[in-house]
Amino acid sequence: MADQAAPAAPAAAPKPEPSFYFRLESCDKEIVEISDLAVPHMVTINNLITGLGYDAEKAAKNVLPIDNVTGATLKRAVKWCEHYRGEVIPEEKTETFPRQTNIPPWDMDFLKETEDKELQALTLAVNYLEIKPLLRYCCKKIAMMAQGKTPDELRVIFEIPTDEEDAIAEKELKERLEREAKEEAERGIVEGPSTSNGKR
Repeated sequence: MADQAAPAAPAAAPKPEPSFYFRLESCDKEIVEISDLAVPHMVTINNLITGLGYDAEKAAKNVLPIDNVTGATLKRAVKWCEHYRGEVIPEEKTETFPRQTNIPPWDMDFLKETEDKELQALTLAVNYLEIKPLLRYCCKKIAMMAQGKTPDELRVIFEIPTDEEDAIAEKELKERLEREAKEEAERGIVEGPSTSNGKR
């Protein structure tokens, strides 16, 4: 049976206009602005600014560091929040069952624009920022991508290293740390006598 086209959605009401913006600084030092009407979707940030008593004046003077999210990923997360600014998105009763999660059309298009590697970064970011609806949609999209794939295909899609690659990376890290520690010790031996000739 052919899929039936969904009925046309009613014309969307105009988005409410923000009063002011907060400035977020990504881990790569990019400043990304998010409006006061969109920030409630980021539970982590919303709780922070509420606890600190942020208003328009404080928002203008301060930048909030987001240490583990890149600028590109932060922009994607903010784009989603701004699309739903001023809206209350109800919790899904089936949220504990990802297979039953329905991704709305706009959100599906939003995720289709996101490359596989970016989707991983976005999922981690929205989990940290507690953008709960978007996290559900990201997890659902990843589950859809994984359906019917072999473990090797999943490794390629999600750039998961093999056990051998993990072992090589771990060995290289250990050797680098040992080399740096040795160089640091040698510098200490060389510099030691010269530092003792200072003024008494």
